[in-house]
Amino acid sequence: MNVKWLLVLTIPVVAISAAVFFYLDHINKADLHVSWNNNNSGARQTTSYIQIPEGGYNDLFSEMLGEKNWETAKDLYKKDAGISKFLPGDIFSVTTSGDRIISYGLHNYRNRTSGEKISFTKKGRTYVQSRSEISLEVKTVVKYMNIEKTLAEDNPVIYQLAKERLAWDWGILDKLLPGDSIAFMLKGIFDKDILVYTFGILGISVKSARMGDFTLTAFRDTYYGDYFVTGSRMMLSPQELFRAPIDCGRITSYFGYRKDPFNRSKKFHHGIDIIAKTDAPVRAAAGGTVHYIGYKKGLGNTIVVDHGSGIRTVYGHLNRFLVSSGQTVAKGEVIAGAGSTGRSTSTHLHFSVMMNGKNVDPLQFTYERIWFAPFDISGEFRTVSVSRAVYLEEAIAKKKTLTVDERYADLSPMN
Repeated sequence: MNVKWLLVLTIPVVAISAAVFFYLDHINKADLHVSWNNNNSGARQTTSYIQIPEGGYNDLFSEMLGEKNWETAKDLYKKDAGISKFLPGDIFSVTTSGDRIISYGLHNYRNRTSGEKISFTKKGRTYVQSRSEISLEVKTVVKYMNIEKTLAEDNPVIYQLAKERLAWDWGILDKLLPGDSIAFMLKGIFDKDILVYTFGILGISVKSARMGDFTLTAFRDTYYGDYFVTGSRMMLSPQELFRAPIDCGRITSYFGYRKDPFNRSKKFHHGIDIIAKTDAPVRAAAGGTVHYIGYKKGLGNTIVVDHGSGIRTVYGHLNRFLVSSGQTVAKGEVIAGAGSTGRSTSTHLHFSVMMNGKNVDPLQFTYERIWFAPFDISGEFRTVSVSRAVYLEEAIAKKKTLTVDERYADLSPMN
């Protein structure tokens, strides 16, 4: 999984890593790396870990370390270690004490199971080289966080990952208030406590003054969405701008350029595709008036709802209509049954949003949806969710990060 972020923290970072935040919108996408532990802020030394991006990294490191320090690091690795270019995906670390740099480290990964760490530690006026083997392991961790300002400000790494992974539910991340708590269960490949590669988020638990307390865990299935509530509370997610048009719909194709499913040519996709069973209820994303109902080339049976203020939503490949042209519909009202009409390879809903006549990414908006697992998967979901929920809620209660027994993390495969 890829996100727009590069910084990894083992313990709270001093000024040297503040500059990294400047690059959030200027670096190409890269694999997420994050260190999860319970170290306190009283430690004298601080280590910052930065993933090597696919593009240029000279400006990034020069800004972070200062031009003189970066030139020193480059010379050490080129002259003493024979490394003139860092490889994308490897990790560069800097350990400091106050404003003083103590050591540099390069985590060079051969593959997803092993690698080598090449370090230069300052001894007087010189640097001493050392090398050590790295063993990578797959494990699952529950990361606990207490909100100080907002999740986006407190931990942009986790925020970006969660926003990308929790497609329908990411809006809850912005509702967290100072003093609230959130825990994420994440499975990945680790270099000790550094997350090198992520497979996905298996669940989240929230303790919130605004939203209440709830735990969601992932269930991957052909027809249903990813996350459902594990207890009896919060059957409907917190209120958002839109309602998810399919109650339990997993997104299979996103907004933007993609390979055409019929001829594999590159083509722009003007909405998102949500997998669904035939005649699964399709809901109006917001209140409005049915502007169009009929057959459109490519989309097949289609409904367009006008919500005012230049906003319209489009629902395509429908099997049947349950409203008529000009009818007023409420947010969440069932307007159609999902189908596979038009240019379609399987039963699903094409959903798009238009603003002033122009298609925009539907996932820039936030959505509310039913969190309760559908009846036909509820039993299997309960089996998957119970042990995960115990770990998530334990992390919230103890206010600490936990490592999960892999027997419980592997009950449901992550795609």
